Amino acid sequence: MATTTFVPLEEYLNTVYEPDCDYVDGEVLERNVGETDHGGLQMTLGAWLYARRKQLGIHVFTETRTQVAPNRYRIPDIAVTITRPAGRILREPPFLCIEILSPEDRA
Repeated sequence: MATTTFVPLEEYLNTVYEPDCDYVDGEVLERNVGETDHGGLQMTLGAWLYARRKQLGIHVFTETRTQVAPNRYRIPDIAVTITRPAGRILREPPFLCIEILSPEDRA
């Protein structure tokens, strides 16, 4: 039987994971880092949005910690905001979040 180790929020926020991990209610969850198809699509979409950032008035981020609830942090493949975020974590809901699913991911 698998056991779960709970990590305090402050420890998660002050730890560098390689690759970065999601945090859900005290549990650190590994993410699939993707493969060539995933990485290529992420780069294509991110580059397309980034090239139009001034025209569209947006800020584009890839794989940035995003707070979705008090004890939940996710790391979307691409996040787009309308205003420049304060701090190193996106705490306001992004205008657009893109998560590219790999074959081994669950929806």
